Formats: sequence, structure tokens, C-alpha cells
Amino acid sequence: MKEKVTIICDPLLSEYGPTRPPVLIAKELRKHNYDASLISILANEKIKKNLESDGISVNVIGGRTPLKSESLTWFYFWLLEGFFSVNSKKLKRLRLTLDGTVLNFSNTIILPCKIWYAQGPPTVLLDRTKDYLALHYKTVYLFSSPILRKIDKKMTNKFSELAEKVFANSKYLARIYEQMGTKVETVIYPPIDCQTFKPTTTAPKGNYAVTYFGKETNFKVIQKALDKRIKIKAFGGKIATAPKETLTHPLLEFLGRISDQQLVNLYSNATFTLFPYIDEPFGYIPVESMACGTPVVTFGNQGPGETVIDGITGWLADNENEIVDIALKIWKGGYSKGIRGECRKRALMFDIKSIVKQWIGEINKKVG
Repeated sequence: MKEKVTIICDPLLSEYGPTRPPVLIAKELRKHNYDASLISILANEKIKKNLESDGISVNVIGGRTPLKSESLTWFYFWLLEGFFSVNSKKLKRLRLTLDGTVLNFSNTIILPCKIWYAQGPPTVLLDRTKDYLALHYKTVYLFSSPILRKIDKKMTNKFSELAEKVFANSKYLARIYEQMGTKVETVIYPPIDCQTFKPTTTAPKGNYAVTYFGKETNFKVIQKALDKRIKIKAFGGKIATAPKETLTHPLLEFLGRISDQQLVNLYSNATFTLFPYIDEPFGYIPVESMACGTPVVTFGNQGPGETVIDGITGWLADNENEIVDIALKIWKGGYSKGIRGECRKRALMFDIKSIVKQWIGEINKKVG
């Protein structure tokens, strides 16, 4: 008889960000003969059908929102749970059976579980990125931040109280949670699929650097790099957060949202990936880039400082000026061919086939 595992996740509107770990882990557990199922507030119909075709049942609690932004939808349901416990109450009313081992990857549904996988307190990100928000969002947050921090603290306490163990997705985040009074048992890094993210060429064109445009992007660094005559290709869906000066720069090519295969080709042919951020608890971009054989220029703090090995799979900087200086040095002088092989080797440590073994080990552990 197959062992059952129930995975709780945030609104399943894409397979990126906080929903990537539960989706990949559910798929891989299925390959290991576990009966894995997912529970979420909302689910994109295409993703739901894809998971069900892999033998993974997807139960949707049901929720409505007029919001089109994935980030705002997540925040909306986080607020509903924080203020009124709407999502967890709805789950109870549905009387869904939480079979076998329960793993909670969600920040929007509080319930008893074996492991709560903590992927970051939202107010920590907001505190660090508030100066970069659009004026209306910034104003709202400045007025509401005291109550939001209290809600965040209350929810974190409740999540941890109802979990037998709390795991974090990086050592950096583990420290953040412990500062909030939550004991973190261990760190299991988020997985990527190294069968999807892999080099597509042995002879990269190498005539550009690649970067990501998102809400956490440090655009000052991007602008300085462009001004130093580094050609950059950028992808991502958060164009509204980018300064006009950057978007209209002649050395920038903004590609917008692209498919995984397009992204793999983009990484594989780049000289390096430039990843400057304001706040990044883990950071998929550096790991995806390394999986495609391309080294990363980034900061040495927070999540990327744990995944990129300085001088071996990329280069770590302490500040904005240093990261631009490093990028310019690599752009002009290049690097040894062996670095690309080291990148791939490093990324395999984060492959789902490796990460799922850690989860299976935890699932099979008996209480006490």
C-alpha cells in the first residue's frame, strides 16, 4: 500500500516562487511510489490538470479575488488568514481528509502538520523593499506596517505551534525566524529540475549578461552596469518596477515573460548572470543559471551567498560598487572554461532528485 503524503501550498497560480517546492516535491514523491496530494486555496486549471495527469490529486478550497497580480492575490489571502482565519476555517468546513504525513508549504493556511516549511515572513521583505515600491503601495504599507508586523508574528507563532517541526529554505531565513522566536529544526533548500535547466550548448555566444527584473531587483546596479557598457538581456514580468532610464537604455534588451526553454537558452549562452537584489531569502535565478553552466555575479549575503561559491561558480560582492566592478572585470576579461563545469556540478546539489531524498528521510522519521 502506498504511503500517503498531503502537501498544503499557497495559491497555485504558477509553478514559480513559493509554489515551486511543493509542486516539484509532489511529482518526485509520486515517482518514489508515494500517494501525494495537494491542497490549495486556488489552482490554475492547466497546472491542476498537469498534476492530475501525473497521478497527483489537487483539492481546491475555493476563494475569490478580483486581483490579477499573483503577488497581490497571495497577499490578499495572507491577510484573510491573518485577520479572520478564513482559509483554514474553509478547509475545516470542507472536511477534506488530510491523509498520511501532512507537509505545510503554505503561508496562507494554518493547520496541524508534521513539518511547516517556512519560506519567509512577508513583512521582512516589505520592510526591506518599501523604498522601492510604487508610491501608493509604499504609502499604504507605511501606515499599515505596525499592524501587519503583529499579524506576521502571530501567524508565525501559530504555524510553528501547530507543526511538529519547522524547516526553513535557507540558513539566512532560519536566522530570521529564530530572531522572531521560532525554532527552526533544519534547512532544506528549494529544488529545481536539472533535467529542464541544463546547458544547451558547449560553445556559448557570450555576448551579453542575463538578469532578472522582479520586485526584489536592485535596479541601481543594473543601471550602473549598463553605463559601464555591459550588454544585458533581462527577463521577468515586473517591468513596472523598472526605471524608465533603465528600460530605454540602448544596451538593454527586455524580453518580458519567457518559456522555460527560452530561459534555459538565455542562461546557457550568457557570459554570466548578474543578480543584484534588495532582499532574497533563497534565489532561484543563481541556481538555475549554474544548472545551465553559467556563473553568477551577485551579492554575498542572504540566500545567494549560500548557493554561489565565490571564485568557483561565480563571484560574490559586498556592495553595489563592488558588484559592478566585478561584472565589468568578467565582461572584459572572461574566466576559465572549467568554471562552467563547476557551475553544473554545484547546481546538481539542488536538483529535485537530490532534495526529495531529504524529504523522504523526514517523512519516514517517527515522532520521538
